[in-house]
Amino acid sequence: MTRQRTVQCLSCGEPMSEDARLCPNCGELQPSPMLAMLLGFVGVFGVLVGVLLSAFTLGLSRMVGLAMVLVGFALIVGGYTSYLDAQAQRRRKAR
Repeated sequence: MTRQRTVQCLSCGEPMSEDARLCPNCGELQPSPMLAMLLGFVGVFGVLVGVLLSAFTLGLSRMVGLAMVLVGFALIVGGYTSYLDAQAQRRRKAR
């Protein structure tokens, strides 16, 4: 007999299965830690490519590289803070 693990919805606090992405009670989409991790990886890729573009090119390409660095950094910070917020809410709801 398998025992299904449950977690609490981040919006309404009702228990739901761990693999569900939509809460059956309120219909709210639950955040995925994989999405936050994916945002971080895309941000790192953007920063690396942007640094290369801005360091080894001239003109408009350099501006595009600098913009990629800024957007990549924002994605890294946004993905990490999203992950931390989801973890804090889960810990708060578990208490």
